[in-house]
Amino acid sequence: GPEVNAFEKEFATWLNVETAVATNSGTSALIAALRAVGVGPGDEVIVPALTFIATANAVLNCGARPVLVDVLPDSWNLDPAAASEAVGKNTRAIVAVHLFGLAAPMSELIALAQQADVALVEDACEAVGSTYGRQSVGGLSDVGVFGFYPNKVLTTGEGGMVVSTDCSVVDRARAISNQGYGVRGRLMDGAVPGHSFRMNEFGAALGRAQLANVDARVFERDRLAAKYIDTLGAVTGLVLPMTDLQSRRGWFTFPVLLPRGTDRDRVMIAMKDSGIETADYFPPLHHLAGYADLCLQRGELDNSNDIGQRLLCMPLWEGLDDGNIETIAMELSNALVS
Repeated sequence: GPEVNAFEKEFATWLNVETAVATNSGTSALIAALRAVGVGPGDEVIVPALTFIATANAVLNCGARPVLVDVLPDSWNLDPAAASEAVGKNTRAIVAVHLFGLAAPMSELIALAQQADVALVEDACEAVGSTYGRQSVGGLSDVGVFGFYPNKVLTTGEGGMVVSTDCSVVDRARAISNQGYGVRGRLMDGAVPGHSFRMNEFGAALGRAQLANVDARVFERDRLAAKYIDTLGAVTGLVLPMTDLQSRRGWFTFPVLLPRGTDRDRVMIAMKDSGIETADYFPPLHHLAGYADLCLQRGELDNSNDIGQRLLCMPLWEGLDDGNIETIAMELSNALVS
């Protein structure tokens, strides 16, 4: 419909990519993107061990196998050196997850993908508004995907987007998302088994309205994150999220690492008793029931194990104010010493 068509065009223009196709979720977008670059049964796809479960689920949906590699200790994003060691004869793609809105090390990953002759896919579902240097994430590789779940900077209720500077990749993702029907409403040449991944008109209309002021919301979240960093800096043993002065971080949430040895569940209960909701995502994929058998592991994954056991996310949305953040910081400090 017209709202979906307009949302796709406006989002592509805002992101400075050639074209885009809207989907009914970020996970659907990732499945379509992976299939569009040729991922299929028997393939291996390198993914960070520390990411939301949807990253691995999308790979598994394609009939491929996720290969888990470690993340960097400071950014918590995919380690290019670990990814390089994991490349094998069955590797079809590498997924660069921009975790918690911080851009992955794209220069190194782009070079690795080119050297290995594999596709590079950006999972930017948590990174609306993020940049790598001055370039928007999502449009730096073969294909990128975004998610518009209600807790994201831009929401369509449920929804996602596949983007690329290569129109042929998005055309194929569009057909995969629409039962094999391409941009002109005709079945694409060749066998393209499709899904019903289409975004609806209501979601697209909401997305267009949100896109009109998304930069202001990204800016406000950045201001609130700076307040968090300033306020939580005095909490002993707490590790704050990395910032990059050369890039913009589209803050999805505000993650911290609790001091080693902290009982995270006890801290979360204490915060809840104070009326503050926190979240302990994301556990490493190989810690999830059954996923150690579904995925291949490369290396010891020490950083993923450590970070995943200590992560705790604070509330972050545009409705917060400085007083809220000061209260949250005080209650977190009290919870850590109680």
